[in-house]
Amino acid sequence: MPANRRRAALVLALAAVLVAGCSAEPEPPPAYRLGGDDACGAVNPADFEALTHATASKTPSKLVAGLDGGNCKMEFDGSSGYATLTTFIAIHPSGEPAAKAMYDDFRKSDGERSGAGTDITVSDVEGLGTAAYLYRQHDDKKPWTADELWLYKFDIRHGSLVLTVSGSGYAREVAGWPTTEEDMKAKVRKSAEETLKALKP
Repeated sequence: MPANRRRAALVLALAAVLVAGCSAEPEPPPAYRLGGDDACGAVNPADFEALTHATASKTPSKLVAGLDGGNCKMEFDGSSGYATLTTFIAIHPSGEPAAKAMYDDFRKSDGERSGAGTDITVSDVEGLGTAAYLYRQHDDKKPWTADELWLYKFDIRHGSLVLTVSGSGYAREVAGWPTTEEDMKAKVRKSAEETLKALKP
């Protein structure tokens, strides 16, 4: 009988640990901030420079009054191809509700551009912030060829931050470029993930 009581106590203790683990709250979003006035400082151009064989031409710009952050457009015009990488960083001083409203507006607007008769799709993405989606413009029903335009945009909401990272371009020489859609999307997603890290305090 004592052995049965011990087993029962052990089972109850394990159940309590499992319940506690499952009910743990997710880690709150960090207080994102842009160090300095130039949004391009939060963006790593290395992957796209290697892809196009070109050094990035950077054009930073500021946001409207009332928002922290900035915008950065990078152009890569090289022997292997052409690409643009545009990063929009909006940190809402008033907090998460304002960020959610902006993100929802972006999601609705992009969703209205997609659908039948277009090569545009909009789909939710896991593992990036509180909410994220991918806006994709590329006809992947045929093999990827030189001069074929692609566009992948990740829009992310996390706490008071709305981050949009858009990559587009075309290959002049297919050799050295990603051979699948997944590989190209992964480059744009990696840029978004690196920018999220760069904005953490």
